[in-house]
Amino acid sequence: MNKLILKRIILLIALLLPIQLWAQIPYGNNPETGKFIQTKDAKIYYEIYGSGEPLLLIHGSLYGYINEFENIFPLLIKNHKVIAVALRGHGKSEIGDRDYNYDLFAQDMIEVLNAEQIDRIDIMGFSSGAITAVKLAADYPDRVMKVVSIAGALNATDKRPETKQQQKEMTADEFIANNNKFVENRKKLMPEPDRFTDFYGKLMKVDSDPIWISEEAASKIKAPVLVVGGDRDGYFPVEAFLKMYVVIPESKLLILPGDGHVAASQNKAMYIDFALPFLDAN
Repeated sequence: MNKLILKRIILLIALLLPIQLWAQIPYGNNPETGKFIQTKDAKIYYEIYGSGEPLLLIHGSLYGYINEFENIFPLLIKNHKVIAVALRGHGKSEIGDRDYNYDLFAQDMIEVLNAEQIDRIDIMGFSSGAITAVKLAADYPDRVMKVVSIAGALNATDKRPETKQQQKEMTADEFIANNNKFVENRKKLMPEPDRFTDFYGKLMKVDSDPIWISEEAASKIKAPVLVVGGDRDGYFPVEAFLKMYVVIPESKLLILPGDGHVAASQNKAMYIDFALPFLDAN
C-alpha cells in the first residue's frame, strides 16, 4: 500500500476515534461518573465530565435531560469540569414530595455544589435550566460567577399565549398518549416510574406560576449573564429575552437568527463563538 495513502488512513482513524468514543458515552445513565446526593425529600442525580474551571450544566424541563447536551459535551469539557445535574423527577433523579418551583430547583443545585465542595461556579442552562441558573444568580450571589441562559425567561407571563394555553389544556394522560415512546424510555431511567403522572402535574404547576424570578430580584443580580435566544423560539418571543437583558444589569444579549427553542441549545457555533468565550473571559 502507498505510504501516503496509509498515512491518510491512520490520520482519518485518529480523527474519527474521539467522535466514536464520545458517541458511546451513555450521558444521563453513566455508572462510571454518575453520583447521587440526598436532599430532604429526594435523591438528585448528576454526572461529572472533564477537568478545569467548574461549570454547572442544567438541562430543560420534561422532555429535557442530561443527554440533550451529548453533542455539546466535547466542546464544554475542553476547559471545564462539567457538573451536569438531572432536575428532580427527570431521568435518574427522584421526584420527591415537595411542590415544584424554581426556589426548590435552585436549592437542589446548591446541595450538589456543597457535596462537591464547590464554593463558586459558572452556570449554563437551557430553558427551565436557564431559569434555574438565573434564579441561582439572584438568590445565591456569592456562589455564582457567570451565567449563560439559553432560551429562558423571567416569568410565565412572558411565554407565547398559544403555548401557555396548549400546556394548560393538556392532561397527563394526553401527554403520555401523544409521547408514548418517549415516556416509555424515560420510565426505564426513573427510580419511581409509576409516579410519572404525579411528576407531570408538579411540572405543569411550575409552568403556570406567573412569576419565576421577580424583576426586582433580577435587577439585583451581580453576576454577568449572557442571555441567548432564538428568534423562532416557539415558547418565548424575542421580547422575553430582551426583557431579561434590560432588567439584569450585567447582561449581554445574543439572538440567534432562524433558531427555535431547542435549536438554540444545539447551535455549536453559539458555544464556540459566544458562550465559551464569555465564560472564559477575565
